[in-house]
Amino acid sequence: MSDPRKAPLAVLLAVAWVSACTSPVGPQDSGIEAASLWSRLTGADVPTTDINVPLAAPPAAEVEHAWWRHFDDPVLDALIVEALANNKTLAIAKARVEEARASRGIAKAALLPDIGATGSAQRGNQGFATNDKVVGIAEIDLRASWELDLFGRNQARVAEATALLQSEEATAQGVRVGLLADVARSYFDLRNAQRQIKLTGQNLETQKQTLDLIRAQVQGALASDFDVQRAGAQVSATAAQIPALQTARDTALNRLNILLGHPPGARDALLEPPREFKPLDQRILVAAPAKVMAARPDIRAAERRFAASISAKDVATAELFPDISLTALFGGQTATPFASNPWSIGLGLVQPILNFGRIESRIDAADARQTQAFLTYQQTVLEGLENMENALSSYSHEASRNAALTTGVAQNRRAAELARQQYTNGYTSLLDVLVAERNLLDAESAQATSDAGLRRDLVNIYTAAGGGWRDDGATRPNVTSATD
Repeated sequence: MSDPRKAPLAVLLAVAWVSACTSPVGPQDSGIEAASLWSRLTGADVPTTDINVPLAAPPAAEVEHAWWRHFDDPVLDALIVEALANNKTLAIAKARVEEARASRGIAKAALLPDIGATGSAQRGNQGFATNDKVVGIAEIDLRASWELDLFGRNQARVAEATALLQSEEATAQGVRVGLLADVARSYFDLRNAQRQIKLTGQNLETQKQTLDLIRAQVQGALASDFDVQRAGAQVSATAAQIPALQTARDTALNRLNILLGHPPGARDALLEPPREFKPLDQRILVAAPAKVMAARPDIRAAERRFAASISAKDVATAELFPDISLTALFGGQTATPFASNPWSIGLGLVQPILNFGRIESRIDAADARQTQAFLTYQQTVLEGLENMENALSSYSHEASRNAALTTGVAQNRRAAELARQQYTNGYTSLLDVLVAERNLLDAESAQATSDAGLRRDLVNIYTAAGGGWRDDGATRPNVTSATD
């Protein structure tokens, strides 16, 4: 005959195997149908130059994850790698992933037995209890309790914790995408400020030369003091622009240092030497809407939170059913001169009967949270599509504007040269020279801002597509999968 003490162990192992075979809630459909093509690319006619690059969305185009390499700037490449290694916000997001992973471990542990051991030993005379003799008493017990989870409440908790972990992973990937974009945009802001300072300084020198020419003409009675004051006022106005540009440069430097995980000034030596923008790639490929929706971490995070809300409702619903638990005990006792081996097995059941609607209210609350999570999921999808359409529109129109500004700079530069020549020869007034010089400075400043804006818009396209959350060999981020 088999030992009856082994039966409870076999039952517990069987139920453990069944309870452990759980899986998270699968991918959920948002119910929003995206178009096959981006509406802002349909019929787009963007001029092609060294700076203004057309957009294209072939069906096979994938989301670009190492997009910063297309700018062909080794300083930007170095900044990206350093930011991924040292940024504090990204480190916080990774720590939240580890917290969510630990919470899932707690939920999974509830599927398994709770086993503990107790032991005690003592020696003494306890009067009549020990016949007025000194005796030794020792005891050791092994106790186990197990909620059988026949109605799936703990399994639903594991599914909820797994979906929340996956949501935190996607959120951390979204932080990474945002970090890459912040670094690139701040870097382009820095280069724009440096270029603006250079252009303003060059124009200031030209205006000072004009002022010196006018002063010389005053001495020869060819110009009046009024001309001197008017030219001097323009020199002062141009000089007044430089401090504001220097402030913009310093702000961008400070921002980049913080994004790299350093105090302001720590990496200025790498960033301060001005660099000219390299020409953009000859063609920008954009992934289709369906691929973008699948790639964006914020959409995946919202989908996983919705999946978690489904499991949370299952948890609340399972409270309507009884809790069934197995308990077991096996121990050993010795007391001079006796010894024994106590053991027991038991089955407990707790069934809610009258709770005045508490469980039903919890189910209603979980259902409302599920509705909120679904609507948030849909809104995130819509906003993701909107972000991409806005980024495409901004880039396309800025490219057209940049082409016109490039032509305008050449025209204003030639006009300023002709104005100075004609003024020197007495064919035009000083006002024409000052206006031409001011127009040239404005045109060059607008073109420099547009060059940086074009690259910022391109970063926005890559970011709107969810590019950068996955490592394609450029870096090795520490974001792991919830299925480990």
